Amino acid sequence: MEELHAAALAYYSNGSPELQRLAWSFFQSMDTNNEGRISSSEFYEFLQQSGYGWIINDPSFFMKLDRNRDGGLDFYEVLTFYYIVKTRNILCQGCGVYLCGLYFTCVACFDVGADHHQGTYDLCAACYRIRNFYHHHTYFLPKIV
Repeated sequence: MEELHAAALAYYSNGSPELQRLAWSFFQSMDTNNEGRISSSEFYEFLQQSGYGWIINDPSFFMKLDRNRDGGLDFYEVLTFYYIVKTRNILCQGCGVYLCGLYFTCVACFDVGADHHQGTYDLCAACYRIRNFYHHHTYFLPKIV
């Protein structure tokens, strides 16, 4: 998650004023009580209402974003989430968890996808290990997000 946080800061710092305004508006839309930080209940309510329910499959996602472990998300921690939803959306095809860090991708699907702008077939390490998937290709390699 640290790499994603660094990328999010770079994305924001080098972004246009419009992108920066949109990121701030995204944060404010979560902060329903206007405290300047996002509680876990505000976060999960936002996910449900905004179509980001796929994150709920990872119950520790909020804690992963909360870098200083204070129980709430400040603007820069939410900025990491904003960056993720705007630039990355990789889910495990086995269990549906958001893939952050090491995961496995089907080599054949990756090659075809790159040539034809199609999606890849990706698995978390746990699903790959216990074969919690059905797929027509068998050769997977690890990747890191």
